[in-house]
Amino acid sequence: MVVKSHLRVYSPTVNIRMKTKLLTLLFILLISHSYSQENDLNEIKYDYKLQKEYKDTIQNIGEKLTGKWKYLGKNTNGKLIDTMSVSFRNNKETITVVENGNVFELEGNTRKKTNYFYEITYSFKNRKVFYSLKKKYYNENIIEISSCQSIPELIYYNGKIGILFVDMIGEHFEGIIKLTSERLILESGKEYLKLK
Repeated sequence: MVVKSHLRVYSPTVNIRMKTKLLTLLFILLISHSYSQENDLNEIKYDYKLQKEYKDTIQNIGEKLTGKWKYLGKNTNGKLIDTMSVSFRNNKETITVVENGNVFELEGNTRKKTNYFYEITYSFKNRKVFYSLKKKYYNENIIEISSCQSIPELIYYNGKIGILFVDMIGEHFEGIIKLTSERLILESGKEYLKLK
């Protein structure tokens, strides 16, 4: 009677490949775990009973908020100004700034007015919630939409009504300080003008 052994001999190369695959898997698990922990910190918990209590007010604000708005900037020491982006072209830094609704590109000591503005669209009608941020060009048919759009929700939170934005980073709340038929001012100081 002959007994054959089915023992396999692994080369050191196979062991290194297995270790590399295991380390890669552990690294991916670690990154996903830490990412999910960070997002838990950005979750905003609010009272659903209060949402029902303020339902009519929230609905009225949603109707006023629905529409297109021009971003004017963030109120900083009485001036409406906000940095939108910093980019590099041809080894030069370009800073895009919104000032009183006008968009400027700053490159070194040069300040150039652009031919576009930032348009924000909100829709809170009939449970169709929508938000978009676009670069809208003057006198041209070009619209540039940013790639990451938040999902808005009007809620009552911390004694005020505002917009809860949910995106890939997490959640953040913007309280509404002032809302008229022409103007929107958020708690962060950002101001908007209603477009007709």
